[in-house]
Amino acid sequence: MSTLQLNLETTYNLDTSYHISKLFVVVGAGGTGGYLIPNLARQISITNKLRKMEGLPPHKLVLIDADTVSLSNLNRQNFVEKDLEKNKAEVLSTRYGVAFSTNIQYLDEYITNTEMLTKLVLSLLENEPPMIPVLVDCVDNNKTRVFIHEAALELQQKTRGVFSLSSGNEFLNGQVVCGFLPGRGYVNELGQNSWFRTPMVGEMFPEVLEGADKLPTELSCDEAAVSHPQNIMTNITAANLLFNFANILLTARIDNEDMPGLHCFAITFDTRKGIYRTFLNKESIINQYLG
Repeated sequence: MSTLQLNLETTYNLDTSYHISKLFVVVGAGGTGGYLIPNLARQISITNKLRKMEGLPPHKLVLIDADTVSLSNLNRQNFVEKDLEKNKAEVLSTRYGVAFSTNIQYLDEYITNTEMLTKLVLSLLENEPPMIPVLVDCVDNNKTRVFIHEAALELQQKTRGVFSLSSGNEFLNGQVVCGFLPGRGYVNELGQNSWFRTPMVGEMFPEVLEGADKLPTELSCDEAAVSHPQNIMTNITAANLLFNFANILLTARIDNEDMPGLHCFAITFDTRKGIYRTFLNKESIINQYLG
């Protein structure tokens, strides 16, 4: 007979600071990014209309990718034939900016070093009300993830805080991690400091920080075609889990009993077995990765 072990340890809610706007910087507009961006753009548009009525500054969305739409992308990415040979970030920025009447900026370049991403984010924050950057990793190589990881650490010192929202997947399984690095001191609407550190993807999976693979600019055409085979369901699952975290960042309020904030920092999944594992904001679990 099996036994059931109970864990009565407290699960903490991470305050997502509803009244502070978010700057979503999505790096990668292909397999996963292409399915995340429509829902993210729609929710930002909806939320910004409500924020305008509340007298709050709007959230912003920026897409980054130098890749162009190829014929092979039509099999499993969110593009159609008329998009061929066009820049992926531009296509999605235009399509969903028009569809949801929202301003979506894009950069048709690859992130090739940490300084590039840090400078870009800081430039986007200039002359704006206080904003919290959300670096969203939809890339398929660990070298770029290293740049995103390092940029988050640098931005932590120069902002109120930074979210690092990362997805990664193989053919049928993967993970989504929502790391948070508190920055300069902040007290929420209830007069409490309810921010705490959660692990980034490189802290949960240290092999990511080895950056042993190649940047998109270093791949030959043949290597690019076969480097990261994936199943469309895997991409969509990763995108939906990313959106789940993003939706909470956009809509949660510390004074809302139903959705006061983030109660977990990561989810792993297996699309073949239909298995999901949630990593809750429990001190013992977080300390496994942050020590």
